[in-house]
Amino acid sequence: MSNIYEIIDSLNLGEAETHKIQINLINNPEKEERLLFALTNKNNDAKTRFLESFLETIPDEHQVLKRSLEEITEVKKKVRLLENELYKTKFTVTVSHEVGKNVLNTASPTLNEIFSFLKSETPISLDSLDTTSLPQYCKNEDEVQKKFIKFFNSLKGRIKCNIIDTSTSNWLKDPIGKIDISIVDGSQVLWAHLISGIEIKQSLKNTTLYHEAIGQLVDRFQTVFRMQRGRRFIIGAVCCDNLIEFIYANSELKLKRSGLLELSFTKQTTGMQMLLNMLSSNQHQLGYSPPKDHEALVGTSGFTYENVLRQADNGRGSLVFSGFINSKKAVLKASMDLNNELKMLEILKDCEYIPQVINKGLLSDGRMFIVTTPAGVHLEAKKHGVKGTLKALRDVMKALKFSHEHHIYHRDVSYLNIVYKNQRGYLIDWGVASNTSDLVNAPLTGTYLFSSLPVLNCFESGVPHTYSVNDEIESLFYVFMYIACDGIVRWRKHSDLSTSVAIKYNVMICPFEFGRHLVKYAYGEFHEYLLKFRDIIFPYGSDLEKRNISIDEIIEIFGDWINELE
Repeated sequence: MSNIYEIIDSLNLGEAETHKIQINLINNPEKEERLLFALTNKNNDAKTRFLESFLETIPDEHQVLKRSLEEITEVKKKVRLLENELYKTKFTVTVSHEVGKNVLNTASPTLNEIFSFLKSETPISLDSLDTTSLPQYCKNEDEVQKKFIKFFNSLKGRIKCNIIDTSTSNWLKDPIGKIDISIVDGSQVLWAHLISGIEIKQSLKNTTLYHEAIGQLVDRFQTVFRMQRGRRFIIGAVCCDNLIEFIYANSELKLKRSGLLELSFTKQTTGMQMLLNMLSSNQHQLGYSPPKDHEALVGTSGFTYENVLRQADNGRGSLVFSGFINSKKAVLKASMDLNNELKMLEILKDCEYIPQVINKGLLSDGRMFIVTTPAGVHLEAKKHGVKGTLKALRDVMKALKFSHEHHIYHRDVSYLNIVYKNQRGYLIDWGVASNTSDLVNAPLTGTYLFSSLPVLNCFESGVPHTYSVNDEIESLFYVFMYIACDGIVRWRKHSDLSTSVAIKYNVMICPFEFGRHLVKYAYGEFHEYLLKFRDIIFPYGSDLEKRNISIDEIIEIFGDWINELE
């Protein structure tokens, strides 16, 4: 049986009338079953007349529906302009819930058009799959996630792409992002190889969760277009265990959607067939083409390409590849200008906690490249534990100590710039590093999630700031906190800098707020060391100018903590 949204979409109602009924049902989900029952066994004309009568019972909450056709057309033009502006500002003016709400208000359901994109050449029928072991009911979002993963695992061998549970943090990096289900080309979860994504919620009848899911998916689409230059469109989905909606976006972020569809794991529905089609379709049907940037690697003296770790988001950005050189895992970085990084790495080449340059030159397209080892992994709380994390960060502090002794500051100590390999931590990406003599009035740089409070305060007020040991170690503390909390830090939720700074300041300076954050987000084994580290970073509370952090002392303290854990 079709669901109520499919029935409404199939009838000869005006766009505004359809939109008004569906918004009312989304806000009042208890009406869905009763309305579906009332329409059962009626022909289309009778259904249309009934819904026209139903329309008269809906309060005129949306005055735009009462306007003339000319006024509606003008409003639509203004909405499109606002959508474009929203895209240009990368959604910094709002949060995912508001983005999702905006999508529902501006993109009317076009089920047939979405369905036409998802016609698989090798369709999979639900009847051919064994779904008897799937749970019938799910109590929370985690159970819904596990149900879908179990279902997707049953498709292995029948689809060409890989479907990976990326609901936990620290999967998609550079930039950092999270998608509940990632559909990828290959075995690694990388922006450059992301075909599509699925956001999962416990319920889509809950308006807030519904809006949030769509907003999160659209936000990830934006990053995909930035990291996959030349991609024309993408199709993804939001779902719970009984409803699904497909979202189409082109590179200008003009959106189309299917409307909510029934999803069942026990009977054939349009929603389930479209999901199976999406997973079994040719990747080009979802807008994806494998990256070709590695073709410029021809003639780079023995480097064998494996994966794109980062694609430049503009013509002058950096490209980063993983691969092999002389059978050793290595990283190749290419950019229009690597002179500063090469200079810094040459000065710091004798430090065992900083990558070593093993090759350099020019690509066939004229960009500079460097090949470095080791090729490490980013730290994760579950994988490396508190002891492994402390060891890696102690090594990074030793790298900072070495660089400071050579009058160099890294200036971008962040989660993505620390890797772990063979029980050792490495501080990577020295592209914005500066000699201490150049630090006065130097342009502020870094990643705001990990930047120190003095750096952020100066950036916000527009006054110069001279980098110091205090700034680098404070950034390292935020990296430790980020790892311990699986990437969840309260100031990350806000995209405007002023709000972010205010929340970070409050969490760091107020012991109660800091403790509340740990209890809510951090793994228990990290609590003790986060509290101790915070006391080192903020010994005088809000008086940040008074502190004088000794990197040697912290290295020694970390050594004591590691010994305690042996």
